[in-house]
Amino acid sequence: MNFETILLEKKDQIATIWFNRPDKLNAASPQLFKDLDDALTDIEKDDSIRVVILTGKGDAFSAGADVGKFEFDKIIKGVEFIENVARPFMHIEYLPKPVIAAVNGYAFGFGTGITLACDIVIASDKAKFGTKEVNWGQIPIETLLRGAEHVGKRTISYMTLTGATFTAEEAKAVGLVNKVVPHDQLMPEVMKIAEGMKQGAPLAQRMIKRVLNRKCHEDWDWTVLMMPTIFSSEDVAESMKAFKEKRKPQFKGR
Repeated sequence: MNFETILLEKKDQIATIWFNRPDKLNAASPQLFKDLDDALTDIEKDDSIRVVILTGKGDAFSAGADVGKFEFDKIIKGVEFIENVARPFMHIEYLPKPVIAAVNGYAFGFGTGITLACDIVIASDKAKFGTKEVNWGQIPIETLLRGAEHVGKRTISYMTLTGATFTAEEAKAVGLVNKVVPHDQLMPEVMKIAEGMKQGAPLAQRMIKRVLNRKCHEDWDWTVLMMPTIFSSEDVAESMKAFKEKRKPQFKGR
């Protein structure tokens, strides 16, 4: 299959998905969300694939959202947007195959959020994590949904309220990452893990994922109802304008 924003390769029972917008540091756009979900659908239907790897081309895993691609001037656009975002996250969590995030560089906003949906996270020692949405009048809903469960309320409060950046080792220390490896060893280490996992019992792996992610639909149904309110705020409109004008937004809490 051909995609605009990602690459998909299948080899020896392992599917590798690359975010492929290196000129934009693999920032997430509406098309990227759609491409990712379509690739996961293809993988789910392919019985020869046992393990999935998610990584990025270039110097970034994903440096966040491509704000210039979003439109929230009407409530319905906010609803459609968050439904589009939710699909690949839910798909990763309900996919009956393990998904490994190979974090090769910057993982901000969406980049951090999508790792929390994955089953295992291996990071390069050059990787950095963080959520910057608060600086743009928005909230990192993916990180809020899964972050407290993974690493605890205090860490996620600090990360999301301050927009702080975590090094790979700091991310490992709080539970965002399973293992940190030298940059040039990232893909060899991830492939080693994938090779081992593809030997596992597929039914057991499927059930493990289903138990761990049993609240997925409930969480995202709530999000689809709540997020359009944020998108339609004056603060978000101001942040979009400020982004285009290359200045800091002036928030009024409305």
